[in-house]
Amino acid sequence: MVEDDVQLIDRTLSGDEAAFNALVQKYQKGVHTFVWRKIGDYHFAEEITQDVFLKAYRKLATLKNPNQFVGWLYVIANRLCINWGRKKKPAIQSLEATRVDAVEKFSYTRYISEQRETEASEHRHEIVQKLLQRLPENEREVVTLYYFGEMRMREIGKFSGVSVNTIKSQLRRARKRLQKREEHLILELLESA
Repeated sequence: MVEDDVQLIDRTLSGDEAAFNALVQKYQKGVHTFVWRKIGDYHFAEEITQDVFLKAYRKLATLKNPNQFVGWLYVIANRLCINWGRKKKPAIQSLEATRVDAVEKFSYTRYISEQRETEASEHRHEIVQKLLQRLPENEREVVTLYYFGEMRMREIGKFSGVSVNTIKSQLRRARKRLQKREEHLILELLESA
C-alpha cells in the first residue's frame, strides 16, 4: 500500500524515521533538480538538497497543513539557494587590479577544462557510435532518426515506409539490445584501460 504524504508526515511526527526516509526518496530527485537549476552547480546542489531535508525534518512539526508539504519543501529549497548565493558570490575585482599571472593561470585552467570536456564528449560519441554499429541496420536507422534526428515515430514510419507499430517495435528491441550491449562495451572499455 502506498501511503500519501499526510500519512507519512503523521508517522514521522510520531517518531517513525522510516516514514521520513520514504518522503526523502519520493522528493529527493525533484528537489535536487530544482536546486541544481537555481544554483548551476551539481555538487553544491547535492549538499543543499541534504540541507533541505534536514531542515524539513527539524521543522516538520511547524508545518500547519500537511497537504502542502511539497510546496513547503520547495520554499525551503528556494530559501537555501538564495542563502547559498549570498554566501558564495565571488568578490568582483577589476581586471586592471588582477595580476597578469593570475589571468594567465585562469585562462590556462579554463582551456584545460574545455579540452577535457571536449575529450569526454568525443569519448561519449565514440561509445554511442560503437553501440549503434552493433545494432541491425533497421534498428540503427530508427534509433538515429528518433534520438538524433528528433523525428516522431509517425514521421519515421513515413520516411521508412513502414507502420508506426513496426517503428515502435524496432525502437523497443533496439533499446533492449543497447542496454545489454552497453554493459558489455563498458566492461570491454574498462578491461582495455
